[in-house]
Amino acid sequence: MVVDPREGQLEAATRDPALAVETWRGLFDALPEPIYVQDRAGRFLEVNRAAVEMHGYTREELIGAGPELLGAPGRVDVAATLEHVRKAFAGEPQVFAWWSRHKDGTEFPKEVTVTKGHYFGQDVALAIVRDLRARIDSEAAVVASEARYRAVFELASDGMLIADGDSGLILDANRRAAELFGGAREDLRDQALVELLAPTGEGAAARAAELAAAIADASTPTTLSKWSLRGAGGELRWVDLGFSPLESAGSGGRSRLLVSIHDYTEKKRSSEALRTLEQRERVAERLRALGELAAGVAHNFNNALTSILAHTQVLARSDELPDWAREDLLVIERVSRGAAVTVRRIQSFARTRDPDAVEPADLADVVANAVALTRPRWNPPGGAGKWELDWTPSEVRLPIVGNGAELCEVIVNLILNGLDAMPEGGTLSVSTGLEGDRVWVEVADTGQGIDASSQRRLFDPFFSTKGRQGLGLGLSVSHGIVGRHAGEISVISEPGQGSKFTVWLPLGEHLGESEVTQMDGARPSVILLVDDDPVVRRSLGQMLEQLGHEVVSAEHGKEALIRLDERRDIDLMITDLAMPVLDGAGLLKECSRRWPDLPRILMTGLVADAEPGLVEMTNLILSKPIDLAVLDRVLARLLPTMPIG
Repeated sequence: MVVDPREGQLEAATRDPALAVETWRGLFDALPEPIYVQDRAGRFLEVNRAAVEMHGYTREELIGAGPELLGAPGRVDVAATLEHVRKAFAGEPQVFAWWSRHKDGTEFPKEVTVTKGHYFGQDVALAIVRDLRARIDSEAAVVASEARYRAVFELASDGMLIADGDSGLILDANRRAAELFGGAREDLRDQALVELLAPTGEGAAARAAELAAAIADASTPTTLSKWSLRGAGGELRWVDLGFSPLESAGSGGRSRLLVSIHDYTEKKRSSEALRTLEQRERVAERLRALGELAAGVAHNFNNALTSILAHTQVLARSDELPDWAREDLLVIERVSRGAAVTVRRIQSFARTRDPDAVEPADLADVVANAVALTRPRWNPPGGAGKWELDWTPSEVRLPIVGNGAELCEVIVNLILNGLDAMPEGGTLSVSTGLEGDRVWVEVADTGQGIDASSQRRLFDPFFSTKGRQGLGLGLSVSHGIVGRHAGEISVISEPGQGSKFTVWLPLGEHLGESEVTQMDGARPSVILLVDDDPVVRRSLGQMLEQLGHEVVSAEHGKEALIRLDERRDIDLMITDLAMPVLDGAGLLKECSRRWPDLPRILMTGLVADAEPGLVEMTNLILSKPIDLAVLDRVLARLLPTMPIG
């Protein structure tokens, strides 16, 4: 038989009261919870070591004291505490929160459980205390964490959705997500992620399968990049989607899915707009290079044509010339004039455009240039074109003041747009006219037409009815050009009925033919002719001599200044623009300073190429090649005239 040694110890304790008390005290102090033994008045009869350590008082200081010693002033109702003790003595266990104060003055909360007990033969109240500071700190940390999460969730710049991991239904949405989809967050709740985030565009079916897989596997973080979906108002939005598992203490064990929606639509649009502008700048750079090349070619061609026209017109006025020779010379003159028009068309369209370079122009000529420039499109070589052009050149002048090159670009754009609207072929009508104080040009097609919604955005930048093939800049730029000319551009169209674009411009002033023919001729004068091309000098010299004038020639501006110093009888100066040593611009500046009353004529291949400052220093600008009749009329305006005999 085995005997437990502890039985002997217990038996000895029962025979020795001092040993019994010591044993009880050891067990009492070993308990981890603070324990207070109280009488009916609430006074402490005994406390254990944990109670001493909790409050900082010695056992002797606590024995005989009451709750008022340990209560936090202003936070504890001693009477209510004693009522809890009374009820405990009556057999009603009490549990309540109580603010205590440490001996050093520190206040802290605790939870008190009071029950009835026996202490050495008398009824007592046993108060067992639990320090609440750790629990409160833990709860406060949870609350703070929840608050931080809610702040991050609500203030995030990306859209955020919380969905049930099993059903895929939305449980919560932040402010940005509600804005993205155009509704209140309550409207998003209970919607299915697979429907709200449904992809659009090409490959939508395959991408929908990717979305379903990402939602189904809620435990694995997943990213879906370059995602297109429909946002507020059905607008196409480009986003990156992120799927992450979400741990939540209040989810009851159910899985949660956090979905982030990074919207980069505006960045994508800006990038596309930048690429479009860069592409347009590259095109403009090529046009500038083409313009410089065209300017050089045109200068040489114009000099050659000036010589041809001068010799032809001088010879044609000879009385001794046979009729057949005169007819041949007239043919040469017509061909030369046509070549000059072609050079001007190419030069005006390809040159660098200056919006402020305005000059008198004829809208009929602008339209004719546009029709000629687009001929390879509507009437390609070989006659395989599918479009019919209905256009009759205007029989009357349509004077305007503006930038002919820019207006030509507008008409070219309208013609090309009309052809694009008729991919299967059709009729393109171009007409011009004069109405009151305005002139107009109309471009109409028999194509597919434009709906009312598209018409409202037709002149907006980057809006196009041509899909990916269109940049959406043509009509926007055209609208700006017409606006700078104080004009208007309008459209009339219906789906399936074609479209009609009309450009209205203010009527300019011009010199009528009747006025020109009635002008008297200039009396014989001394004219200084300045040009670095000897062929041009000789040809223009012959024209001036044919008109009865004396010609003084100079090869460049420096030589011209010498001639002006030598010949005080010079009545008028005609100078080229591009010359070595001293060019036409330098010569004009010096002449306007030294001989301000001397009439000055500037010759150039294209009138708009002349700088605005040069225009102010000249009386008139002549465009090469120069016609004999035009030269005669110009001299008559600047020199004293003599009656027609």
